[in-house]
This record gives sequence, C-alpha cells and structure tokens, in this order.
Amino acid sequence: MSPGLERRTGSGPGWARCFAALAVLVAGCPAGRCGSGASGTGPLSDSERRAMPGVISFLSERAGQKDVWLVTPSGVERQLTHGPEDEYPGPASPNGHALLVISSNELQGQSFQQLRVLPLEGGPEVALHLPRTRSRNASWSPDGAWLVAESDAKGFSDVVRLSPRADAPELPLTHVPQGCFEPAVSPSGAEVAYACSSDEGDPEIYVARADGTNPRRITTFYREDRTPQWSPDGQWLSFVSNREQRERIYRVRADGSDLRAISGEAFAGDEREAAWSPDGQRLAYVSRLPEGKSRIWVVAASGGAPRALTDGTHRDDMPAWSPDGKSLVFVSERDAEVDLYLMRADGTGQTRLTTAKGADWLPRWFVQR
Repeated sequence: MSPGLERRTGSGPGWARCFAALAVLVAGCPAGRCGSGASGTGPLSDSERRAMPGVISFLSERAGQKDVWLVTPSGVERQLTHGPEDEYPGPASPNGHALLVISSNELQGQSFQQLRVLPLEGGPEVALHLPRTRSRNASWSPDGAWLVAESDAKGFSDVVRLSPRADAPELPLTHVPQGCFEPAVSPSGAEVAYACSSDEGDPEIYVARADGTNPRRITTFYREDRTPQWSPDGQWLSFVSNREQRERIYRVRADGSDLRAISGEAFAGDEREAAWSPDGQRLAYVSRLPEGKSRIWVVAASGGAPRALTDGTHRDDMPAWSPDGKSLVFVSERDAEVDLYLMRADGTGQTRLTTAKGADWLPRWFVQR
C-alpha cells in the first residue's frame, strides 16, 4: 500500500566498502545545492512554483489519523477525506479527474481494506467492494476503464481486474496459492506485470496479457524480485531485488533480457522507491544510509553513474516526478517534521512545501486533462 517511512540501517564490511567507493564518485553537497547547480541555488521562487503543472496528492497525519490531501506546487492545500478510518492516496485516474483511495480500519485486531474512487470535482466516493483483509496496490488501465489490484476475495492474494464502479465483479488474473502481489498495468494496457511467490517462497516477476492469459516468467533467481514498474514506453521493467544479499534496483526488458542493476558499480546502501521520469530517460531512487538517513539519486535509464540529488545528511524518501519531468516532490525529515519538499530535476532549489504539524508523506503528482 505504501513504502512507509520505516528506518533502515546499513552495516557490515561489504556495505562500508561500497560506501567508501561511492564517496570517491560523489562527495556530499550542502542541503539545497545538490545537482549540477546549472539552474541556480536557493529555494524555488514563487513564480517558478506557480508555473509547475498539476497537483500533488499526499497522506497527512496532521489530524491524528491518516487522511488524503491535495496541494498545489505553490502550496494551496485541500483536505479530501475526513473519515474515522485511515485513508491512503492511491493513483489518480489517467485523466486526473478521480483519485483512488485505500481505506483501512481495524476491527478486533484485524485490518480491513477497501478501494474507493473519489471524484475530485465533487460527488460521493464510490466503494468498489465491501471491506476485506487485503485490497491494495491498485494500478489503472491507460483509458481508466478498469484497474488491477491485490485482493484476498478468492484466496490469499490474487491479482484481480475490476471496473471502477460499485460492487463491480472481479476477474482473477492469477491463481497461485503462495500469492501474487504489486500489479502494474503496461502503458499500452495490453499487459500486466506482477510478482508471484514461488514454491520456495521467493517472489519472481511475471508479465501476462491484460486478461491474465499467457503468463510468462521474467526473472528466475532464488532470492526476492518484487515491485515491478513499467517504463513509459513499455519496453522495460524496473524492480527491486536482494539477489546480491542487499536490495538493489534492476532494469530488465519486458522479454526478460538485458537485466542489470541501474546503479552499476555505484552502490550506496539498500535501494528502493524507483520512479521513472515521464520521458523514460531517467530513474530517481532512494538509498538507505546508516543512522536512519537516506538519499535520493537519479540515473540515466540507459546507464551511467548515478548523481546525488540530496546530500545524505537527512532522511529523504519517496521521490515523485512532476508531469513535465522538470521537478520532483519528495519527503524529508530535515526540519524536525516529516513534510513534502520540491526540487528541480537537477537537485537544486530544494524548498519545503507543507508545514503543518503532523507527518505529510506518500506524494503522487498528476495533472487533470
């Protein structure tokens, strides 16, 4: 449902060697001045923020529970959900007119989840099904006519396809007793990628047609491969793997060929939260550092040395690209609060976006078409 903000620490001689090697490649940089500096330093101007496209959904705990909010890049906020249960922002519909919301409630010590479609121009939420113990990680088709999600309606965890309307029937796309997870619809809508646990318990990446037929296994390794994400052109999949006994982000063609770690030799701690740029030319990602800190990097999708966008002296997570690929929003704890920040795509201009008491996190940046 969300990558969360759990703290992770790197340790051991292997990690130390890798960090030392990386320090040679990329020295630290002052906060707000990472990147090439070609776009200038210091915070973003008000005019630059007003020119940024779209709106950002995020999760806020400022009211003591988890609610979904919207904020413009210039800082105008709007609360979307007010329910007594916790509510998480899912992906916006492709036209940006509705937002998928995942509600979560506990009853007698058990968590129940429900997918809801929230119209952003007004109107009631539409519950897609009754609350159940697993309903999450949804992904829209490119035309918005259907979506896929994890569901335990007919087993431990299946990938199901359903329409965005009340009580819509669900079509299971997988039938694996060990469970399948984290589906992602291809940009063309013709295929769905997902992870399924093997008989040995380690998940592998699969791709099937949008109706679940013709599944093919993309990765084959005895450790965990998970969290597949399509490149915007549908030619590549990124995924997280611990095949080197450390979490790294890999890239592989949709036919299973040309697999490699995107950070090459420059490993800086467990990697996660990969985000393809809108033009598919870059990947932003997060590396976990000691003492609960983390750093955001960007690397060319075609390969090359990663470049640090944040300085590694704080905890910076969850990068999400602006729709035009010129900026990113991310989460940071640098000012003693968990808040959203903006920066240019080269790492300069790091600017606090939200300032309310209570954690703000899980940003998603989209436009209405």
